[in-house]
Amino acid sequence: MPQGQFPHPQMPPQAPMPGHPGMGHAPAMGQRYAPLEEENRDKGEKPLPSISVQAFCDRQETAHCINETTRDWRMKRTNVKIYMGGLPAAIEFYRKENTPSLIIIESGMRGDELFNQLEQLASVCDEGTKVVMIGAANDIRLYRQLMDQGVSDYLVPPLHPLHVIRALGELYADPDQPFIGRVAAFFGAKGGVGSSSLAHNTAWVLSETLMQETALIDLDASWGTTGLDFSYDNMSGLEEALGEPDRLDETLMDRIMIRHTEKLSILPTSGSLNTKPVMESASYEAVVNAVRGISPLSILDLPHYWTDWTTNVLTSVDDVVITSTPDLAGMRNTKNLIEFLKTQRPNDPDPILILNCVGMSSKTEITVKDFGAMVGHDPDIVIGWDPDSHFQATNEGKMLSDIKTAASTVEGLAYLANRLRTGSFNARGKADVAPTKKGLLSIGGGKSDKPKADGKSMFSFLKKDKG
Repeated sequence: MPQGQFPHPQMPPQAPMPGHPGMGHAPAMGQRYAPLEEENRDKGEKPLPSISVQAFCDRQETAHCINETTRDWRMKRTNVKIYMGGLPAAIEFYRKENTPSLIIIESGMRGDELFNQLEQLASVCDEGTKVVMIGAANDIRLYRQLMDQGVSDYLVPPLHPLHVIRALGELYADPDQPFIGRVAAFFGAKGGVGSSSLAHNTAWVLSETLMQETALIDLDASWGTTGLDFSYDNMSGLEEALGEPDRLDETLMDRIMIRHTEKLSILPTSGSLNTKPVMESASYEAVVNAVRGISPLSILDLPHYWTDWTTNVLTSVDDVVITSTPDLAGMRNTKNLIEFLKTQRPNDPDPILILNCVGMSSKTEITVKDFGAMVGHDPDIVIGWDPDSHFQATNEGKMLSDIKTAASTVEGLAYLANRLRTGSFNARGKADVAPTKKGLLSIGGGKSDKPKADGKSMFSFLKKDKG
């Protein structure tokens, strides 16, 4: 490599916009970073590859921020080491040590002093090493000078872990596969809470009501009901995909999936007990990565297993939808799930909580208010007890949108579908939680737009905006 220059990245980074990256002042040591609002709902994210990263920081705040990135699922394959001393320390360190895949350096210097030290660093860097610099000034002229020297990217404080992760991810994006779709996983807090039915009907609403290109992936090889709900018998799409994880790519995934309608593709499962289900996490990761490459928005119907592969899927998707019922077991499991996901996904949106079958036993079940208080998260959508509509849809092979008595439930699922598509709930105002004569819930948001209760399936919007 020419003296004083780093290897140029494969894809030139974008010039920083004013104020980017950052979100207020960096938190003090031990404090959590505030969540970021979604910047681009048209794009999903994947983990960084298996690379070694070494950071040389000037400030403790920067070291803290980079340390926080290691808690994120996108960084689970990386090996990150953090040192203090900034650019001078990096130069001395690499005089004796080999350079890793990626170096992050922090320096507040400018002018000739900065470029003299960068030239010294370049002279001890191995071929192929990428360098990201954290500086003090959002200066486009300095940025361009750094790019001319082969620096891969230039970031300015205040920093947020997710900004750093996304900047690193861009350096390793595949230019031949730039498209990455978003993925939402539906998971029941316990068996029999209706998670699969809600996942299937949400996918239908997304594709047929909101006209969103959608993929529905049934990940329950033994007991999956997608084939039943959409009238496909003896289909083994999931089994075929899991059987060839090393060969599974976007082309093969597209061939295996069924084009159910113009906007909805389905990967069903046979629901057979003749073969044991695959439990290797890598196989399911291959399926999720492949569907990200062909669909802008995918719905995953997860079984109620707690294994390595289910937890890996739940922690590495863009949105998680938890379905529960207002009973003691549902409340305990929901609380455990929410706490687990908040710990494992510190930089992602909180899970979306659906409280289903409200009113089935209004005298003995836990109230919506108490449920939210106990789990530390108010339900985002509350759906009333309406077995007749669900049984009719299942037995006749129909979607809930075809059942007149399920109109309120379908409206609630459209509300959810819009959140998955856009990243925020409709700004209709916070719901008024008021019991009806049948012990169900009514919709808030003002008298003029309040749907008429049908006495069967009420739902309540309990969050104005989750982002």
